[in-house]
Amino acid sequence: MTELQKPEFLGDEEDFNEEELAYFKARLVTERDAVKVKLSSKVQQMANDERPADELDQAGKMADQAFLLRLADKERKKLEQIERALRKLADGEYGYCEGTDEIIRRKRLDSRPWTRYSIEHKEELERAKKQGRNP
Repeated sequence: MTELQKPEFLGDEEDFNEEELAYFKARLVTERDAVKVKLSSKVQQMANDERPADELDQAGKMADQAFLLRLADKERKKLEQIERALRKLADGEYGYCEGTDEIIRRKRLDSRPWTRYSIEHKEELERAKKQGRNP
């Protein structure tokens, strides 16, 4: 697999150009495929766990399965975020904060292409959550 060529990013106040959008789409598709493989692996691990049925082994198996379920759920949620970002890309809404409609900094999108919020808005949401209020 070849390394994805990162475009020269425009300023954060400018709309995204076609080269940037193609880059982010490729990143999202690559990450989506990797998450699907991880998710499939977790499900396969749970299905293939055939330990003897004594009580101690049964408890260990249940603990392992609970852990794998948590990991699989985390991957499932990430997959949903990636799919959402791909839909936004198709709709021409990608790269804009869902809370403020402002452009999300390209550096943030480069590190986490499925992000929904600008750093500023995400920090505001987290502060509100800590204070026990819904924004």
